[in-house]
Amino acid sequence: MTKFSDEFKEEVKDFWQENRGKVKGKEVTGVHMKRMTEKKFNMQDVADHFGLTISQANRIVYVKKGD
Repeated sequence: MTKFSDEFKEEVKDFWQENRGKVKGKEVTGVHMKRMTEKKFNMQDVADHFGLTISQANRIVYVKKGD
């Protein structure tokens, strides 16, 4: 498993806390009935921003440090 520095972990967690749940954009979807949907910030966006896999991003944000 890849090891990450504590500073990097804190940076990822802070980035997640600042942006989580924010609306990234709106788009019209639907074939027969048009709907306005909102794209929200999610864990995949964190993974893409830092060049991680989604599993690595999840582990950094949600798994407690084993002290």
